[in-house]
Amino acid sequence: MMKTRVLYMIGLMACMALSFMSCAGREPQTVCFFGSSVCRGVGADSLNGYASLVRQNFPEGWEYINISVDGNNTFDLFARLEKDFAGLDVQYVVLGISLGNEGLHEVGERAVLSYRENMPRLIRMLQDKGYYVIVVNNYTRGDFNEVDYQDLCTVNLEVQQWDVTTINVCGTLDNGKGRWAEGYWNGQDIYHPNQRGHEAMASAFPPSLWEALQEGKKLPEFVSTEGDDNGVHRLSFVPEPGLQSYTLSYESNDTVFTQVYAAAQSRKSFYVNGSLHKQLDGYSESISSFVVNGTNLHQLFFYRAAMTPIEVEALAQGKFLRSSLELYCPLLQADVTNYAQTTNGIVANEQNK
Repeated sequence: MMKTRVLYMIGLMACMALSFMSCAGREPQTVCFFGSSVCRGVGADSLNGYASLVRQNFPEGWEYINISVDGNNTFDLFARLEKDFAGLDVQYVVLGISLGNEGLHEVGERAVLSYRENMPRLIRMLQDKGYYVIVVNNYTRGDFNEVDYQDLCTVNLEVQQWDVTTINVCGTLDNGKGRWAEGYWNGQDIYHPNQRGHEAMASAFPPSLWEALQEGKKLPEFVSTEGDDNGVHRLSFVPEPGLQSYTLSYESNDTVFTQVYAAAQSRKSFYVNGSLHKQLDGYSESISSFVVNGTNLHQLFFYRAAMTPIEVEALAQGKFLRSSLELYCPLLQADVTNYAQTTNGIVANEQNK
């Protein structure tokens, strides 16, 4: 009897130890938002901007810090890095800064060059300090012109391909010409979105991103499906909550089909192999679930933002774009694994079950 009790106690202690180790591996984390005025929440009601809204999706116990400063550019962030992070117990850093802060409208190419040089360097410095870095892509402004917008779209396409988690906020409140969409700013403050605009920006963050990061989910990499006859002819999924705009892309019989819904523009566009096939203006969509039908379906991408035409073309050409990616399912040999940094998933050939 005594021996049985001893063995029971040993087993109980072992279970408690394993439980403790499991909990220790999921300790509450702290996310620090580090950027300029939009990241601080300027333009939103009571500064309840996109950063503050995003924290509502943090796992239980996670902490939020926002050390953004109005008017900061990449040079300012370099200057603040050592001092402002001293003594902070931070695991994740969200960089919220844009080409507008670099002076895109005022100095053009010089701003593009400084962003291209400074942002990767800033990311590396933060990573070297042990922080997991998330980058908010460049967004529009109330005074951008056609050249500014072309530069912004070109740089954002580059950012989409960086080896770091990125968020495509531009694809949620852009009017298609580089300025805030109607109703997404107050009509006077050209530098900041209003509350509706901040809510749109927050919608570009996959809600389960933080849980996926907590579980150690890595940045997705492209999986080739060339020559794979998987027999998948139907896919279905439910997007995570709060979705406003989206891009859905997939291959069927080696043809790339892409749908882009830009809520801020009231527009839905259909592309085939990266070329515009059809466009619906004055269009509004209530989003609850998606069903995709085809033959030999592969390479399913689902993004929480509307892509620009050059991004759609790049995706069709095989460029691997990651910003605001909620689902990436290559479907190699009909495997429905989602490699995107979320906990969402899909169902294949549902009607056969």
